[in-house]
Amino acid sequence: MTAWVIPAVHTPLLEQLAALLPERGAHGWFVGGYVRDLLRGVPGSDLDIVVDGPAITLAREFADQTGGAFVLLDETTDAARIVFPVAAEQPLVLDLVRLRAPTITEDLQLRDFTINALAVSLKRATASGFTDEQLIDVTNARADLVAGRIRMCGPTALSDDPLRLLRAVRFAAQLGFAIDGATDAAIRRYAALIDEVARERVRDELLKLLAAAQAAPYLRYLDDVRLLTRIIPELEAARDCAQPSQHFLPVLDHLLETVAAAEWLLARLGGERPENNVAETLTDQDLRLPMAARRYPQLTAELEDPSLLRERMAQTMLGGQPRSVFFKVAALLHDVGKPQTKQVRPDGRITFYGHPEVGAELVAQIGQRLHVGREATGYLQLIVREHMRPGQLRSLGPNLTRRAIYRFWRDTDPAAPDVLLHAMCDHLAARGPLLSLEDWEQHVAWTGTVLRESWRATETQRSTRLITGTDIMRELQIAPGPLIGRALAAVAEAQFLGEVQTRAEALALAANIVRGDASSLIEE
Repeated sequence: MTAWVIPAVHTPLLEQLAALLPERGAHGWFVGGYVRDLLRGVPGSDLDIVVDGPAITLAREFADQTGGAFVLLDETTDAARIVFPVAAEQPLVLDLVRLRAPTITEDLQLRDFTINALAVSLKRATASGFTDEQLIDVTNARADLVAGRIRMCGPTALSDDPLRLLRAVRFAAQLGFAIDGATDAAIRRYAALIDEVARERVRDELLKLLAAAQAAPYLRYLDDVRLLTRIIPELEAARDCAQPSQHFLPVLDHLLETVAAAEWLLARLGGERPENNVAETLTDQDLRLPMAARRYPQLTAELEDPSLLRERMAQTMLGGQPRSVFFKVAALLHDVGKPQTKQVRPDGRITFYGHPEVGAELVAQIGQRLHVGREATGYLQLIVREHMRPGQLRSLGPNLTRRAIYRFWRDTDPAAPDVLLHAMCDHLAARGPLLSLEDWEQHVAWTGTVLRESWRATETQRSTRLITGTDIMRELQIAPGPLIGRALAAVAEAQFLGEVQTRAEALALAANIVRGDASSLIEE
């Protein structure tokens, strides 16, 4: 008989709550993801507790009693949150919600998926742990958890809250589980209902899905059930948009393949090979890898100082999600402007002139609709707008200058490394099984060179400036204006290239710029 124990770091607070509830004539049960993850051996720090009493009142009293931070979640459903700082750990987040039905067993039957419909008495679990026999399991959830299966609790589970259409796929991606047949059929049947869900809720679920290490096969599944292009309708025109011979896939498939390439590259930066964490019954196991990596299992992407890139991709953005999530979003959207710019020449050649700029405009629309926020939208627009630049620079071969590299960094800052990594993913996705290993190795080496220069440009920018705008105005006795910015930009470029090294040299260059004697040095 297996026994599970509440983590010791959670026990003191939970013992106090278990003592408070009976004093107020209430009972409590652990439910949902906390129980699920305990049974999986990966206890989390977000606790879901249902009570058969006034949850908001109880949560407020418990927060006052323990010093936790009270957060009102929803008066309609009688739900509140208490956040506790825990030393050397993630904050402990405790959600108290009133039962949605007269009894705990009826409440569980109203939940989304069986794996989230397990419960155990708060008092019993906190006192001595619990066993299989003490679990409250009215949907055969334990069997689904063991089998790795996402199954809806009832026939109306998805239509009751259409966000669950996306949550099913998100849980499958996070856990590596399969979606059972009846649930899959319901997702396809009710896909159109996703249009009724608040965009913020859809955004959050999509970002959580993309946070999974191997989200690409599940994005393909979203497209297969026609959820993806309901969430991002701008992608529908890309479905059958053919491309020239440099690409082996039409545009939408190429975008999905680019996400797979991004996940392959991110795993390589972490010194890992992508693990098999994709449910066989959901999709082909090999879809976790880009086709180029399937064709060439020995494929590598060795870049210097990968720790800098790992740290960069771990930086948080919207909603605490890491940069890597938005890097995948950029991969998914980078060619979204192609259908609108496609032209077929008389000789049969296909062109997409201007698609990066059109794509950046579409990304702005998508970001606004999904309430992604200014920072994340700007990041996505920058990668989409500039995603062709690395290829253009690489085509210069030995004629590539450090000045050109600096201007690439200047124009793509603060996302220059991400644009370079995206170009590698785009390369893999475009060529697929037709990839030239020699060309790929040259691309990796070239990326390493440009990355080193980009890091150097960043350090130069962060180092002590030789002069400031105030210095220019004071020394040259001129008023504020755009010319100051032009002069500072020219000085920064010259400093990076080693053409100016002292304050006096910087002021002399600035004076030339201001007087119009060195306009050739600030080509745009």
